[in-house]
Amino acid sequence: MIDLSITIVNYNTKNLLKNCIKSIYETTKNISFEIIVVDNASSDGSIEMLKTEFPDVKIIANQENRFFARAHNQALKISQGKYLMILNSDTLILDNAFAKMVEFMDENPQCGAVGPKFLNKDFTVQSIGHRFPTFIYGLFQLCFINTIFPNNPVRKKRFYEDINNINSPIEIDATGGACMLVRKEVVNKVGLLDENFLIYWEETDWCYRIHKDKWKIFYLCFAEVIHLGGEATMKKTTKLSLFFEKTFYNSMLYYYKKHYGILCMLFFKLILNFYTKPLLKVYRFIKSIF
Repeated sequence: MIDLSITIVNYNTKNLLKNCIKSIYETTKNISFEIIVVDNASSDGSIEMLKTEFPDVKIIANQENRFFARAHNQALKISQGKYLMILNSDTLILDNAFAKMVEFMDENPQCGAVGPKFLNKDFTVQSIGHRFPTFIYGLFQLCFINTIFPNNPVRKKRFYEDINNINSPIEIDATGGACMLVRKEVVNKVGLLDENFLIYWEETDWCYRIHKDKWKIFYLCFAEVIHLGGEATMKKTTKLSLFFEKTFYNSMLYYYKKHYGILCMLFFKLILNFYTKPLLKVYRFIKSIF
């Protein structure tokens, strides 16, 4: 069995994908690994690039965009590694980060998943993970309190404080889906990504299920990954922005239905339909004028 299976979902991010895979090969030492790219019907020559530049990479070529969870699951189902990783194409791997993550998992059998230190392009700390969203957090999100007052105590509590000063591995609730390594034994027990999430919230749900099955999740400060953050979806027309907005809220409602119950979901849906959406329409109208 190889050490690590790396699954990457791609949709028209040829250059990002090329740089990502190049960084994997250049920095990953002392472990065996495979890379599986699931291409969601790209039209930018991504598949041709992979075949030319990285002939060892396994390719699953979809005829339609199957989005994040469903596409990753395609690759996860055929992965041969002891550990499985979901990875964004808009990442760059630094200083043998993957081998460090594998070594930590080998040494900590109670650990079900790990996430790296996510860095911005300027090497400032972007994220180390987050706590599970509470009912109040969801309410604040729908009512724009988290947007208007980003430093409110409810929102701040979801994220770990003093991220620049955390210099040793710590246990966290959830790590980001841009780079997440999971023990295959855990996946066999808790299941794959929930395909009811097209994009957004799926990694939080996965981490929640991992915790529910009594596994630990750690943030590893010594494993560093640059996350370019949204560059894979930056070509946002108005129509595309509306799609992402709708998908975000649909995923959010599904998450709260799944983990807080249908009454919570129905309550949030009322707020979404009669407060959040009308306010967003007013915001877009004002923005179009100015």
